[in-house]
Amino acid sequence: MIYKNSLNKNLEELVNEMNEKTKKVMVISDLHIPHMDINAYNVMKQYAKFYKPNEFIINGDLLDFYTLSKFDKNPERKVSSFEEIRMARKILQDLRKTMPNTKMVMLEGNHENRLQRFLWGKAPELEMFPELELKSLLQLKEQKIKFISVDSDYWKNDTGHYTVGNVLIMHGDNRLNGGSLSKYSGYSVKNTMLNGLRQNVIIGHCHRLAKIYHTTNYGTLTGMEGGCLCDLTGTANWQQGFVTFELLKGEMINPLVYRIENGTLYTNNKTFKNGTRKKRK
Repeated sequence: MIYKNSLNKNLEELVNEMNEKTKKVMVISDLHIPHMDINAYNVMKQYAKFYKPNEFIINGDLLDFYTLSKFDKNPERKVSSFEEIRMARKILQDLRKTMPNTKMVMLEGNHENRLQRFLWGKAPELEMFPELELKSLLQLKEQKIKFISVDSDYWKNDTGHYTVGNVLIMHGDNRLNGGSLSKYSGYSVKNTMLNGLRQNVIIGHCHRLAKIYHTTNYGTLTGMEGGCLCDLTGTANWQQGFVTFELLKGEMINPLVYRIENGTLYTNNKTFKNGTRKKRK
């Protein structure tokens, strides 16, 4: 009995030591405010409260900026850019309230980049006003959120990346590095990871969930697609969800993909539904 108690104590100490040395990271993307799915968002938020990440990353397309798009506009979808920004501020405040001590980072996605392109094309004389920069409009400094910007020509320049340990986080497929978007889950991150970057990668943009591995002569790489938290439209091959991973001595461990289906997340013996957490029997 003494040996058993000693063994259990040693194991407990080992687990505690591992937890102290491990950094927990949670990545979400593609809310496309005002087209965010509030149920999916609430489930994600409740899981974040449970998971308590050390670092929380918004991987692009928090806003939609539909009215600034160069594409033809559907009048039924129009929400003013001012209203989008106001809604996004509230979401960021809500996230900060949920995770008051968590390091937060926001990457600029191609939809946020519409603001810069709009100013360059329609009102270049206003582009230099710092008050019109996205980080100022969203009051990121007040919420203590680090902002990663991209170049105005989003698809042709190698910008907007964020590195955590040995993991590269970026919003979309980067064509400069040989990446390309696919309509199939896992293919976009495979193209991005293998065609140029050759390292662990997490991407958003494609609105799909996936986790893939690829072993090479310089190690095994992990690639993940982080899904979306926006409304699901039509028959598009989109999935709602997010991803997490831990870092141990700077190396990725335990990469996980979480799928939210009809406002519910099942993970291990717990259920997260519409912002409440219950144990499954």
